Amino acid sequence: MKIGILYIGIGRYACFWSGFYKSCEQFLVTEAEKHYYVFTDKEADIESNEQVQVFHQDDMGWPCNSLFRFKIFNRIKEQLQDNDYLFFFNANAEIVAQVTASDLLPVDEDYSALCMAEAPDHLGHESRMASVNCVAPGETDYYFSGALNGGKCRPYLQLIEECNRLVDLDLEHGIMPIWHDESVLNRFLVGKSVKRMTRVMGKPANWSEPRHAKIILRRKEDVLGRSWLRNYKGREHTNTWFRKLIRRIGLIK
Repeated sequence: MKIGILYIGIGRYACFWSGFYKSCEQFLVTEAEKHYYVFTDKEADIESNEQVQVFHQDDMGWPCNSLFRFKIFNRIKEQLQDNDYLFFFNANAEIVAQVTASDLLPVDEDYSALCMAEAPDHLGHESRMASVNCVAPGETDYYFSGALNGGKCRPYLQLIEECNRLVDLDLEHGIMPIWHDESVLNRFLVGKSVKRMTRVMGKPANWSEPRHAKIILRRKEDVLGRSWLRNYKGREHTNTWFRKLIRRIGLIK
């Protein structure tokens, strides 16, 4: 069984890699053959080996590093086909207890995703009708986190390709999905066959529950610095800035 693990560690986020990699090797589906596909602009800080392939990715800033993750993955889709399963983990994920195949992998389903809530009205799917990523009220009972998702290889490659297309369609019409890649992921997963993973598989490190989580999401503020993170994500999405963004990636002239 081969599991491909997709990981983005750009800029300061590269500092999470070492802990994530060691925790995966110790705890994540230990009987599987794991291959890591790491995208970073800090190649000198991430050692490649037979298991780890490192790909250069320029730092596009926030939210582009997240919004364009499907475009980034789509670059190497031919290489990803050699796996049985593909999974994306947030940079700040860390496995802290044994994660079995039954915890993570879909069986009858095509996909696995971290489910943040059921009946998630308060979590805010994209609601603008002009957006191709709009999820209408009542269309789904679930809201999925962008922090951990994956699936069987062929369906997940289809997810990557389609989500990349959905991002581009919104940008072509001057729309930034409200929660960036997560909004696009949620649009795609409506009506799909999804194994819903609980917060046991992705608990924010400062939460007290669930008590026996197997995967935690480390507090970015504690590692990257609160001031730096606030400044990094603090730029407003003004119309001028947004037009510069989509001009830079060649979607408008």
